[in-house]
Amino acid sequence: MNEGLRRLVRLQELMVTSDAVAERIAAIPAEVARLEKDLLAAQEDLEKARAAMQEMQKDRRRLEGELMAIETKIAKYQSQLLEVKTNKEYQTMLHEIETCKAERATHDERILLEMEETEKRGAALRALEERLKEKRRATEEGKKRLDETAAALRREQEGLEGERRALAATIPPEYLDPFLKVARQRKGLALVAVRDELCGGCHVRVMPKLIQQVRRATGLIACDSCKRYLYVPEDTHHGPSAEPPSAGSPAQ
Repeated sequence: MNEGLRRLVRLQELMVTSDAVAERIAAIPAEVARLEKDLLAAQEDLEKARAAMQEMQKDRRRLEGELMAIETKIAKYQSQLLEVKTNKEYQTMLHEIETCKAERATHDERILLEMEETEKRGAALRALEERLKEKRRATEEGKKRLDETAAALRREQEGLEGERRALAATIPPEYLDPFLKVARQRKGLALVAVRDELCGGCHVRVMPKLIQQVRRATGLIACDSCKRYLYVPEDTHHGPSAEPPSAGSPAQ
C-alpha cells in the first residue's frame, strides 16, 4: 500500500471515530432529559398523593362535624323526651333518637375506616417522599456524571479533530479531494478494504485482476459496484482476514 493510501486509511479511521464520538455527545441531552423526566414523574406522584391525603382529611373533618351535629341532636331529643305529654309524642321522639343513633354509628364507622386509610396513605406518602429524595440524589449524580462524560468526549473529539486536520494537510490533493467527495456521498465511508475478494462496502465480488491493480496502484481505484475506493490491507497479504472495525459494513 502506498503512503498516500495508507494515510487515507488512517484519516478515515479518525473521521469515523470522531463522528461516533460526536453522536455520543449529541445523545447526552436526551439522557439528561430522561433523568429530569423521571424526577418530574416522582414529584407528580408525591403531589397527587398529598392532594389525595388532603381530600381525605377534609372529608374526615366534614364527617366529624356531622357527627358532632348528630350528637347535639341526640342530646336535644333526650332532653325533650322528658317534656313530652303523650305516648305518641314519646314514641316519635324515641324513633328520632334511634334514627340519630344509627346515623352516629354509620359516621363512627366511616371515620374509623378513614383513620385506617389515612394511616396507610401516610405510610405510602412517606415512602414517596423517600423515593423523591433518592430520585433527586440520583438525578443530580447522573447529570454530574453525564457532564463529566460530555467533557471527556469533547476533549477526545478535539484530539481526534486535531490529528485529522494535521494528517489531512499531509495528504496530496489527488488523494484527498476525491476521497472527501465520496466520503460526503457515502456517510464518511469512502475507502473500504478488499477481503476474500469482496468489497468491504457493498460486499460485491471484486475480480482478481482489479485486486492486483489495487495492490500496484499509485492512485485511487474505485469499486465497480458502489464506487467506493478500494485498498488491500497490509495484514492480509494474499489471504483472507477480518474486516477492520474502522471500515464497517454499511449497506450499498
